[in-house]
Amino acid sequence: MVLLRLFGVFSTYFWGQMAALLASVGFSLGPTFYTMSGRVIGSRHTLRMRLLLSTLVLAFMHRILFGVWYPSLPQGAWWSLFLSGTVGLALADVFLFEAFVRIGPRLSMLVLTLVPVLTTAAAWVRYDERLQPSQLAAMTLVLVGIAWVVGKGKRNQGQGVFQVDARGVGLALLAAVLGAWSALLAKDGLQQVAMHPVTANLIRMSGGMAPLWLVGLLRGAVPDLACRLAEHSRVLAFLLAGTLAGPVAGMSLQMYAYQTIPLGLASTLTSLPPVLLLPISRWVFRESFTWHAVAGTVLATGGVAWLLLEAA
Repeated sequence: MVLLRLFGVFSTYFWGQMAALLASVGFSLGPTFYTMSGRVIGSRHTLRMRLLLSTLVLAFMHRILFGVWYPSLPQGAWWSLFLSGTVGLALADVFLFEAFVRIGPRLSMLVLTLVPVLTTAAAWVRYDERLQPSQLAAMTLVLVGIAWVVGKGKRNQGQGVFQVDARGVGLALLAAVLGAWSALLAKDGLQQVAMHPVTANLIRMSGGMAPLWLVGLLRGAVPDLACRLAEHSRVLAFLLAGTLAGPVAGMSLQMYAYQTIPLGLASTLTSLPPVLLLPISRWVFRESFTWHAVAGTVLATGGVAWLLLEAA
């Protein structure tokens, strides 16, 4: 009863923001386990297994919740969510991984901070989602903090290895545009019919899985994946842990945020992993970082607190 009363104190808007924040936590834990997996079986195999396991786990959850393995929705809503997954979980990641190779993860992630900006602008035009000046100011504070962490946060990352490459920057920009487009497609589907976040997440995840596994089958990558998993069976534990944290929990919470708060705001609050990954990188991978990272973290945290106070 106490929890129910507490829930009623705050608005749905507030809980939508909390869902987006918790999604960021999931998106931060997931890459930690996927990094461990990628070191053993490779990043592309990890990406394929992430999507396959996520789809299977979500289908199992859907069966428990609603009695069917896969949802049946009106065609318009289904296709919007499915294409959202194809664009955001398959195409965007392909371009982003190539950008990682060309210009490095630091500059690539810095370019990706444009996703909330692009999403906010597109949602303003498409859905007339007009944010208050104070919300825009708080979002700016969050994004500046994230950009500072990514741009200045780690010592010696990529010095002498990566250079500014026009094609690499273009690929990262394309990944950012596709990320914003994916959010708009998801919002389109969610607005057409009422649905549970797990339902939306399952359709979206299957949209990302289908093209990547089709390409993998055509290129003959599946036998190599099977051999690596048989040789390193312990990696399945990392894959499952990352799947539960990120694609299952994180993205389901993200779908709820898309349903309850403006798209640009949800995109900003789910873009915090570069900040949240700092302590994980320090404790798990023994990476060091500078005072710039601490300053960026303080800025981003202050912006998040400002947004939550606006909604409370």
